[in-house]
Amino acid sequence: MMGRTHATSGAVAFLVLIPPLRGLGVDLGGVGVATGAVAAAGAAMLPDLDHPQASIAHALGPVTGVLARITALLSGGHRQGTHSVLGVLVATTLSVGVMFVGGVAVGLELSFLAALALAAIEVKFSRVTLVHTVLCLAAGVALTGLSIWQQIPVAALPLAVGIGVAAHVVGDCLTEEGCPLLWPVPWRISLLPLETEGLIERFVVGPVLGVAAVVLVWQLSDQSALAPFVAAFRHGVAMFRSAVGPS
Repeated sequence: MMGRTHATSGAVAFLVLIPPLRGLGVDLGGVGVATGAVAAAGAAMLPDLDHPQASIAHALGPVTGVLARITALLSGGHRQGTHSVLGVLVATTLSVGVMFVGGVAVGLELSFLAALALAAIEVKFSRVTLVHTVLCLAAGVALTGLSIWQQIPVAALPLAVGIGVAAHVVGDCLTEEGCPLLWPVPWRISLLPLETEGLIERFVVGPVLGVAAVVLVWQLSDQSALAPFVAAFRHGVAMFRSAVGPS
């Protein structure tokens, strides 16, 4: 599937699972919902780091380029180890390690995931890789600061990563090529014969996931935090109507 489809599916999967997560004691407010969704969207791109020629491998220049080569070597190439149950477990475990280190490590992980999410939707802060990388780091620091300020449970980050990677694997299992879920056992599982970047993905799956993401963010966010912005928007609409309406 296309990068933007994978990223959106990761965010949607995380958002759908927020109510049961809250039931388990993972209390996420509005900022936590947004931060987790961004992390899951970026994590949903991680399995494709097994392809050094993929666009995601160039998201942060040589940083992701080197990671892609290492990942491809360790996983056996494209759609091998990273597209399996073992791949999901490894990515989640690494994120758990970052959680225990805390501090700067969490900020770097959020920066990295935010950069992957931006690459998936083809957004770049600057054509200069170094400038883009620095701005992604700044975004990660901002997300981390907001997370600390809102007292977001750090455990939500590994959950977002695991959910995002799993969403990618499930999505690729819907294509005709399938995934080796039990890797290193080579048997591939293909649930549907969808064509990668085909018309169904472009004009059905992608748009539906995009709308679902927007609706879920609005429904799950702490809308009291959004109230001032909503009030300002409504006030602006009222002023516009009074200005253009009959005197």
